[in-house]
Amino acid sequence: MPTKLRNHPPRDESADGLENRFEAHVLSNYPALWRFVMSIEPLRRFANRTIIDLAVRRARFRPSPYGSMAVHGDTANGMADYTSWELMMDRTWFKRHLPPGTLGQEGDKRGPLPPLEALEALFRTPPGEETLSENSSLLFPSFAQWFTDGFLMTDPSDVRKTHTSHHIDFNPLYGLSRAESDAIRAKSEEKGHKGRLKTETDPDTGEVWAPRYFGPDGEVKPEFKALRPPLRLTEYLNLVGSERAAEIKPTIFAFAGERANTSPYTAMLNILFLREHNRLAGLIEEANPDWDDERVFQTARNVNICLLIKIVVEEYINHISPYHFQLTADPSACWNKPWNKPNWIPIEFNLLYRWHSLTPDYFDLADTPVPSDRLLFDNSHLTKLGLGQAMQRASTQRAWNMGLLNTAGFLIPVELASVAQGRAHRLASYNDYRAAVGYGRVRRFEQITGHPERIRLLKELYDGDVDKVEFFVGLFAEDVAPRAAVPPLIGRMVALDAFSQALTNPLLSEHAFNPRTFSKVGWREIRKTTRLQQILDRNLGGDTGRYAITMTLPTLT
Repeated sequence: MPTKLRNHPPRDESADGLENRFEAHVLSNYPALWRFVMSIEPLRRFANRTIIDLAVRRARFRPSPYGSMAVHGDTANGMADYTSWELMMDRTWFKRHLPPGTLGQEGDKRGPLPPLEALEALFRTPPGEETLSENSSLLFPSFAQWFTDGFLMTDPSDVRKTHTSHHIDFNPLYGLSRAESDAIRAKSEEKGHKGRLKTETDPDTGEVWAPRYFGPDGEVKPEFKALRPPLRLTEYLNLVGSERAAEIKPTIFAFAGERANTSPYTAMLNILFLREHNRLAGLIEEANPDWDDERVFQTARNVNICLLIKIVVEEYINHISPYHFQLTADPSACWNKPWNKPNWIPIEFNLLYRWHSLTPDYFDLADTPVPSDRLLFDNSHLTKLGLGQAMQRASTQRAWNMGLLNTAGFLIPVELASVAQGRAHRLASYNDYRAAVGYGRVRRFEQITGHPERIRLLKELYDGDVDKVEFFVGLFAEDVAPRAAVPPLIGRMVALDAFSQALTNPLLSEHAFNPRTFSKVGWREIRKTTRLQQILDRNLGGDTGRYAITMTLPTLT
């Protein structure tokens, strides 16, 4: 049975710096003080803006002069070590916080990096030593995967490239192009049907789902040919064999997002917001009967994107943070800030979101636990339970703890691939990134973690040199602080990029964030929504309040 992780000495925080330690102490303690601050609206708004601004100012502002672009844009070439006009303009390549480094390169004085396969020992969970998160339900990593899959899109042909829009554009639901969104739209001018997305209703349960992607003949339905095929589905079906493939294919939904079918939990969240889109479209059409299908759809989409951003800040980020102050998604906090610049996803943000260790080796989706590797692309687990029950199961099962020595076996190859991706990008060291976001450089392994086995393995693999520890490894070597969901460096970089990416969304800009953009009824829905629980409740009809939905569980003791 998994146990809590904090059965080892705390890490030595002396390298973090006095200012950082003081700030963390004040914000993570004194709950009565922070309740008082939140009870006085002007004071709450001031604190909210200040905390967000401080989080983003930890690093240099966009645009970054560094990128992953190959010389002359040719994928056969290595990365350019210099700034060019093309590097500053071609958004099919990832940006980066720091320039390409020399770690692991020939001639580097720190010597060679350990062989990739040797790092397996850092990630693999020792038998019987799985550890649970202190306060995170499975809804937390499920939401994180589904949400970030919408903009952290690595090109399979070259890990330095991406096809993201670099915005929170809700492409898991709406796709990346007009052709993709058109394929999933009902496109009806009939009264009571304007602006809707296509759905199917289960005749036995009355549950509303997305249409199925494959027809009875096993081929993609003609109406969905414009959609990107579910990423890696073909390879997976070939791997599992024809019998298992025949079971999986009828469960695949016609989603515009190429990764939304990856698991029942990612599909679950897509279905939730599909229903919410159609509910919003109904409200908007009713309030504006003269509007055509196109305007109703586009306005409902605007509102849904804004709802997602609110959930990200007010539920997801607040869950990650150990702070007692509850942040709110106030876009005016960034309207006059120097960091309010067009988004461009950095490769470091892509890698630090590889939260594989949160994933348990089984999921509580049936009467008997389902092994995690049996969930891939199989949405039958979702349709058998129903949306409400699936969300409650995700909210009651505890996630695993984030960190080294706690990754389920089936995800070890993905961990090693992430290390390899960091090496391919010639990322600077873990210590370099600590310094880049305002932390002091560590001098001893005990300043990374207090876990004795992690310390031993890190010393052994990196020749006793803390400056050799790689970015990806160092991120997950750190201990998770009490009341937090992620280690310190991940938390700081998530906040830095999340606020500067989410709150600078074009729909939240000073001249767009108003009822004209979202309609009066849409504006009201935005103002009153802060939690996934609310969105589920209003899409379950008579089942409102039946299910308890949360990312945060009582602290494990």
